[in-house]
Amino acid sequence: MKQQWYQSPITKAFLIAAEHILVAVMVGCILLLYCYPVMGSELLHGKPAEKYEDTAAFSTLIWEASNTVMDGIRNVDEFETDGNYDPQKIVDIETYRDTHSLSGEDEHGLAYRLEDLYQWAQEYYSTGEGGVIYNAAEERPAEAVDGDSEYYKIIVCKKPDGSYHYYSYEEFKNMIDSGELQFVVTEDESTSEDDLLAMLHSSELYEGNADRVGFRGLQSEDGKISYIDCWNYDGQVMKEKVPPLNAKSVVDVANNNPYWNGRLNEAYEMLHDAIFGIYDELSSYLNKEEYYKEGDTNLVYLYADQRNKRIYTNCEAFSDYTNLENSIKSVQAMGKYAVIHPKLKDFDTNIQEIDEESWRNHIKFSGPNEDSFVYAVAVDTAYPIHDTFYNEAKLYQKYGGNAQILAVTAAVSGLFFLLILIWLTVTAGRSNRTQEVCLNWFDKIKTELAAVLVIGLWIGPLAFAIAVASDIFFPAVQSVTPYLFEEGQNGYDYVREAIPYIAYIAVMAVYTCAWFLIGYLSLVRRIKRKTLWKNSVLRSIGKFIGKIYSHIQCVWRAILIFGVFLLLHWMLVITSGSYLFAVLVFGADLVAFVYLIYQAIGKQKIKKGIEKIAGGEVDYQISAEELYGEQRVIAECINSIGEGLDSALEENMKSERLKTDLITNVSHDIKTPLTSIINYVELLKQENFEDPKIQRYLEVLEQKSQRLKTLTEDVVEASKVSSGNISLEYMNINFVEMIQQTSGEFAEKFQARDLQEILTLPDQELIIRADGRRMWRVTANIYNNAAKYALRGTRVYADLKAEDGWAVFNLKNISEQRLNISADELTERFIRGDISRSTEGSGLGLSIAKTLTEIQGGKFEIYVDGDLFRVTVSFPIC
Repeated sequence: MKQQWYQSPITKAFLIAAEHILVAVMVGCILLLYCYPVMGSELLHGKPAEKYEDTAAFSTLIWEASNTVMDGIRNVDEFETDGNYDPQKIVDIETYRDTHSLSGEDEHGLAYRLEDLYQWAQEYYSTGEGGVIYNAAEERPAEAVDGDSEYYKIIVCKKPDGSYHYYSYEEFKNMIDSGELQFVVTEDESTSEDDLLAMLHSSELYEGNADRVGFRGLQSEDGKISYIDCWNYDGQVMKEKVPPLNAKSVVDVANNNPYWNGRLNEAYEMLHDAIFGIYDELSSYLNKEEYYKEGDTNLVYLYADQRNKRIYTNCEAFSDYTNLENSIKSVQAMGKYAVIHPKLKDFDTNIQEIDEESWRNHIKFSGPNEDSFVYAVAVDTAYPIHDTFYNEAKLYQKYGGNAQILAVTAAVSGLFFLLILIWLTVTAGRSNRTQEVCLNWFDKIKTELAAVLVIGLWIGPLAFAIAVASDIFFPAVQSVTPYLFEEGQNGYDYVREAIPYIAYIAVMAVYTCAWFLIGYLSLVRRIKRKTLWKNSVLRSIGKFIGKIYSHIQCVWRAILIFGVFLLLHWMLVITSGSYLFAVLVFGADLVAFVYLIYQAIGKQKIKKGIEKIAGGEVDYQISAEELYGEQRVIAECINSIGEGLDSALEENMKSERLKTDLITNVSHDIKTPLTSIINYVELLKQENFEDPKIQRYLEVLEQKSQRLKTLTEDVVEASKVSSGNISLEYMNINFVEMIQQTSGEFAEKFQARDLQEILTLPDQELIIRADGRRMWRVTANIYNNAAKYALRGTRVYADLKAEDGWAVFNLKNISEQRLNISADELTERFIRGDISRSTEGSGLGLSIAKTLTEIQGGKFEIYVDGDLFRVTVSFPIC
C-alpha cells in the first residue's frame, strides 16, 4: 500500500502539537491587547500614533479627568463654606430629596451632618452593613443577629386622636410585662396577652385586622385607653449607624415631631436615597481635590464662571479672573489642550480623536453656568510630574507600537489553527496501514460517556485553576483609568506584571485545546466509521428495552421482583422512621443479594462451558453443583449437546478418513492401467492407419483416456484439499501479473470457442500473500470453467481492482447452458452447470478453487442471474 505522508502518525503528532502552540500564541496576543487596551484602541483607529498624547486613549483619559473635575466643580458650593470644604454642613433630608441641594439648616426636623452621612456610606461599602433597606414585616436582615433582630420589629400604636407612636418589639414587650400597658380584649374571646405578643413577634397583626382576634386596644395602669389599635410595622427600615440631629433615631423623630408622625416609611426611604446620593456627589468633589491638586498632576484645568466672575482651577497662577485671557493662553502653551465655550464655533483644541459636541455639552450642563463660561484643560506633555499621564506615556512608548504585530500574529495563529483543524478532520481515522477508518480505544467508549468524560476532565481542573487564579488575575486585566493604581502608580508597569497571569491563562487555553481535540477528533472518527449512534448509550438503552420486550416471557419474574424491591425502598423513604419497613427492606436486600450472587456464579459457569465447547473442547462438562432451576437445566442440556457433538465429530472424521483412503486407493489403482492405455494409444497412432474408422477410434480413445486422467487428478486434489492434507508456501505475489499470465495461457482455448476476453487491470501492482502454485490452480480453474461453459461468440469480462484494502478479481460470462441450479450448488463437488454432461469436466474445478482460496485467507463468491455467471476472488492487499 502506498505510503501517504500527510496521514502518517508523525505528521499528525506534529500538527496536534502545532495546534497547542498556535492556541497559546493566539491567546497570549489577545490578552496582551486586552490587558493594555491602548494597543487595542489604536489598532481600531488604523496606524498607531507615534506618541501617547496623539492616541485615542489619551483623549479618553483627559475626558474622564474632565468629567471628574466638572462633577467636583458642580458640587463646590454644596460642600464648601467660605471657600473651604465643610464636613459639618447640615443636610436636611427632605430638602435634599426635593431640591437635590444642601440647605445648611435643619428645616424639617430630620437632618444629619454631611460628614456623618458620607462615613455611613463608606462603612456600608467597606463592611456591607448599615446601608441596606428592608421590609420590616417580611425580611430578617442578615446583619441582624442576637438582640439586633428585634431592632427591626417595630410595633405601631394608634392613639385616640389619630396620631401614632412607634415602639421596638422589645420595648413594647417590657411595657406589657411590667403592666405599664395592658391589652384590652373582648370577654368572649380566648386570646391571651401571650397570644397577642406571639402574633406581634411573628408579624401576624396588620392594621385593621385586630377585630379578628378580639383585640380592642391598649390601656394604661390607671385603666385609661392609651391606644385604640396596634399592629406590626410593615414599611421600610434600616439599621441606623448615625443618629439624626437632636434625636436618638428616625423612630424618635417620628414619635416626637408631628411633621414626621405617621411618615416613618417615607423618612427611611428619604434617608436611604440621601446617604448614597451624598456619597456619590461628595466622592466626585473629593476626588477632584485629591487627584488633581497642583503639584500632583500634569493636568491643569480652569473653569471661569463669567456671569459671577469666579474662577475654579487647580493652578494658583490662574485664579485671578481679571487675567483670564492670559491664563487661557498659558494653558494652551502647555502641550495638549482643549478650550470650550458655550458655542461650538469657539471650541479650540489640538487633541486628536476628540468629540467636540460631547465635550461642550458635558461642560455646559454639568457646570454651575450654562450660558456664560469658558473651560480650559491641558496636559503638560513634558510630563514633569510622574502621574498617571506620565506612566501611560511611558507604557505606550514601550508597548504601543506592538499592537499591529500582536493583532496580525493572533489572526495568523487563528487562521493556521483552523487550517490544521481541517487537515486533522480530513485525515482523522486514516492511516497508511489500511484504507479503513481506524478507531482507538477511546473511540470505542459509548458516545455519551465519552462526551461526559471529556467535558468533566476539561471543566474540573479548569474550574479549579480559575478559582485559584481569580484573586490574582483581576489586577492584570483592569482598564486604564487614572485611579487604577492609587498607591505607587508612578512607573508601575502593569503589562509586565500581567505576563505571569497571561502565561497562566495560556496554559489553561492549551489544556482546553487538548481536550477539545480529543473530543472533536473522536467525534469525527465516529461519524466517519458510522459508530456515533451505533455505539451510543441511547441506542443501547433502546436495544435493551427491545430485548426485554422480545424476551418478556423469560424476564417478567425478574422485573416483578425488582418492582417489589423498588416499591419497598420507596415505602421506606416515604415512611422514614418505620422499623417495620426497615426490616422488610433489609430482608429484601439480603434475598436479592444472595439471588443475584448465585445467578452471577451460575451464568459464569454456563458461559465458560459454552466457550470451551465452542473452542473445540466438545468433551467439556459443566459442573451442575450450586446451579438451580433453569440454570441447572440449561447446563445439563449443554453437556448433552457436547456429548452429541463429540460423537458426531468422531463419526464424521472416521467417515472422511475412509472416504479419503478409498479415493486415494481407487485413484492409484486406476492410474496404473490408465497410463498403459494412454501409452498404447500413442503407439497405435504411430502406425499410421489409413482407415478413417480406425483413426476416429484412436481419437476417441485418446480424448476419453485424457479426460479420465484429468478426472483422476482432480479427485485426488479435491480429496487432499478437503482433508487439509496439503502444505502451503506463502510468498508475495503480484496478482496483476498472475492474471495476465493466466489470461495468456487460455487465449488459445478462448479463441477456439470464439470467445473474446475484455481484460481490465490496474496500473499499479497489487501484492497479495499466498501460495503461488495454489493461486495458479485457482485462476486456471476459473478461466477453464469459462472456456468450457461460456456461450460461443460472446465476451468474457475479467477485471482486477483494489477496494477497501482488498484485491478483488471478477470474471463474468454468459453461460451456454441454462443455469437451473443455485450459486452455492455450483461450488459443490461433481456439480456442473451442464446438466446433460455433454461437455468435458469433472465438476470439481470450482469446488477446488473455492477451497484453495479460503484456506489461503481469501474470499470466493459466485453470482448467478439468469444466464449471467460471475466469479469473484478477493485477497487482502499487503
